[in-house]
Amino acid sequence: MAVTLQDVSMITALPIEGKPLCMSTDSEGWRHQMEALIGMSPQEPEVEDGGKKDRVPVGATFTWIAANFAHCPEDADDEVIQRYARVYMWYVISRTIFADGTGKNAPWMWLKALTVLDNKFGWGSAALAYLYRQVINC
Repeated sequence: MAVTLQDVSMITALPIEGKPLCMSTDSEGWRHQMEALIGMSPQEPEVEDGGKKDRVPVGATFTWIAANFAHCPEDADDEVIQRYARVYMWYVISRTIFADGTGKNAPWMWLKALTVLDNKFGWGSAALAYLYRQVINC
């Protein structure tokens, strides 16, 4: 038995028709781009003298997101409200529909996809493709 596109549509209510959710997953300059979108980015990990830099996920940990965006200020203007809404949607889809194997990180590429919500992407199709890819990689 396999999950079908119709199953994804019925369970998640995500649109399955629309433009394909295709974009570059290039992570070059992701911290700078994240700062432009949401006003901040996680700090780069420190490297000890002569030490090797640990591999760092391209995105933010869920604890970082919760620590920095848990509550939208009451006196926030429209731009700040949109920023908090974008981060909230990023958090939710990274925790549920597009969860990674660690369960600790929100990948940058999904925040990047949320910058163009008016493009009518077929999010359901992307969710099913991502699910199949995760199953194959297990």
